Amino acid sequence: MVKSLSTATMTYESGVQVLHLSMPRTGSTSMKAAYEELGLPTYHGFEYMLRPDDQKAWTEAYLAKYEGKGTTFGRKEFDEILKGWAVLSDCPVLGFTDDLLEAYPDAKVVLVDRDIDSWYKSFNECVVAPFSDWQAWVVINIFERFKNPQPTIMTQKVLYKIFDAHDISSWRDNLKKTNLEHAEKIRRVVTKERLLEYKLGSGWGPLCTFLGKDVPDKPFPHLNDSVEFEKWTREFKDQQLKQGLLAFLKYGAVPVIAAAGTIFLRRARA
Repeated sequence: MVKSLSTATMTYESGVQVLHLSMPRTGSTSMKAAYEELGLPTYHGFEYMLRPDDQKAWTEAYLAKYEGKGTTFGRKEFDEILKGWAVLSDCPVLGFTDDLLEAYPDAKVVLVDRDIDSWYKSFNECVVAPFSDWQAWVVINIFERFKNPQPTIMTQKVLYKIFDAHDISSWRDNLKKTNLEHAEKIRRVVTKERLLEYKLGSGWGPLCTFLGKDVPDKPFPHLNDSVEFEKWTREFKDQQLKQGLLAFLKYGAVPVIAAAGTIFLRRARA
């Protein structure tokens, strides 16, 4: 069983307080641990990928926003998904940046500053590459087609929308440009008083001052994001392969075998 990397043991009843709108692979696991040390449960892609009800809700949000199917999500709908979370980050959150800024106008916004070349290398190796291997292909193109919800398929769709991509190649090509444009847009639409541009390695001071929190009597979290993320991704894909295979055997194998048998008989009679 794949486990959440969350350190939160509480829920937050005061609603969304922070929109952490940096791209994945900008120290997001360390930032998540920092927020939660400050008493702010943080919604991350790890949480989405492990919660089937959330996956269904975000799928509805995606279909409404990007395909015009259903009602676009607003404060009410997001509150239903995000009850108990104080900080929103990562995917699929970033696919709904404009909607969330509008839904939570009083929430503070954090951007993390990471060298663009270092970020590109990390994102390409830890996010793009896992969507490029044979396991991902099997899960996305075969096994998850027989499941509901479809977390891997939906995550890829949201990431493609974020980076204005239609395949792996265009996704990779658009990484740096999209990251820089995204950060510039946040600076443009969010007031300076509402925005913190946090530089990795700055410690507790800037974050605690911005959030009005006391500085913890312990070092700022420095988790090895790449190692943790790669381990988690590997375990998750193994889980999806197993679950997908079971779904395929239950719902897809008989039609496929029947179709193959029909083709064989037609050819045999020809």
